[in-house]
Amino acid sequence: MNNNKPKKLKFTKKAFLFVLTLILTNCQDSENITEQKQNNIKTVSISDAKAFLTKPTNSSSAKLSNGEISSLEFDKATQEKINGSDQLLTVIPFTTNNEVRNDRVLVVKIDDEIRSVIYSMQADEKLIFGLFTGNIFIYSLEGDFINGFRAEDGIIETQYVKSSTATSLTSKTNIDLKEVIIPAKPKLTNGTDWDMIWGNSGTSMGWSPVGGGGSGMSWDSTGGGGNGNGITAPPMAQIIDELKGKAKCIFEQLKNSSSGFENAIKKFDGEFTVSHLKLTINNNLASNVYGETQLPINFVTEIQISNSNLNNLSDLGAATVFAHEIIHAEIYRKMLSAAQIGTLTPDGSNMTPQQQINYINSMKDNFPGLYDYYFKRYKPTWNHEMMANHYRNTLADIIQQFDGNRLPRSTYEAITWLGLGKLDSNNTTLAWDNLPASEKIKITNLINENFYNGPSKCN
Repeated sequence: MNNNKPKKLKFTKKAFLFVLTLILTNCQDSENITEQKQNNIKTVSISDAKAFLTKPTNSSSAKLSNGEISSLEFDKATQEKINGSDQLLTVIPFTTNNEVRNDRVLVVKIDDEIRSVIYSMQADEKLIFGLFTGNIFIYSLEGDFINGFRAEDGIIETQYVKSSTATSLTSKTNIDLKEVIIPAKPKLTNGTDWDMIWGNSGTSMGWSPVGGGGSGMSWDSTGGGGNGNGITAPPMAQIIDELKGKAKCIFEQLKNSSSGFENAIKKFDGEFTVSHLKLTINNNLASNVYGETQLPINFVTEIQISNSNLNNLSDLGAATVFAHEIIHAEIYRKMLSAAQIGTLTPDGSNMTPQQQINYINSMKDNFPGLYDYYFKRYKPTWNHEMMANHYRNTLADIIQQFDGNRLPRSTYEAITWLGLGKLDSNNTTLAWDNLPASEKIKITNLINENFYNGPSKCN
């Protein structure tokens, strides 16, 4: 369990800089690609792309700001197929996103030179579901405009070109452009024309990984829980299980023994879920931290478990850790549903002021209990306060079923206080403070007897 949970999101009016991208592409025939053109394109490894983007340089081809570099999610980078070539395009998303804008950095080697651009999709706020309607812009890393297009219902209708009156093109927001009608009106379905991004006319290459690597975001009307808000969590893996050792053993037993636990994790598994669940091992957690639930990123809530620390617990204690962290993840799932974006940041910098207002109002209307603890009477331990008052019976049900009713119900109820009473040496919840001293002593003894000690068949 984590005694140092992320604090309340503090909202600011700072506009987001970059956001996660969905790949859009238009259908192109790759039959006319020459062998020479294919040979001029080479894959850049993710590690080489990172080195290229982060190295100090005076080159005009790599001038991301320090803030932009720190926002890149290199651990979520993908390498995606280039139509008409056996080489791959390296695609690196940014940490922030919302329902109307997605950006990615693209990296490839052309003629033995590493080339990189920012590929930005900006959906119309008035229509963020169904076939994509909005603007597509390609920028240099410095922010210079390279190309742009306007799509309506999945069809490219116009191209943005530099206006003859334009004097400065170094700003992503203040570029003087005009629209030119495109007679062909290609569809945004299977591939983005290579020329659209890199400007090398005469090729028919394409890039077609719609939502590639599970890191994209779709303007699908079935997204976001089927409520038509245009947000879809990554479609390829709903519960990402990377557990091993004792953690894996406990998790499998929980799924097989506890209907409450099974129902809880099912909320993260399905076509229309607003959040997915990732279970990982992190043996570098502090010695008194057995599990830690991270703030959601790109619709994925990650629970990290320390096998090193879990090995010091009974199987019942380890099961309690899992149940505790699943409740944290469920709270975040509700918050994502209210926020209608895929990432919750500590300072709320990936939300506009209006999105922040909508977020709180949605929480108030749909999750009044959560709103009460998180916003109305907020304190730093709000999530544990909420769990101590409203989720302890649920936790007790889960671990009692896991343990086969071996102990009195009161013992399971006592064990659930671990992580919900004393949070660390300096913090306790109000719910714990309100208990009589004699009750606290009894609970502490039961925790010592059963959470740390007792049967342990999982290794």
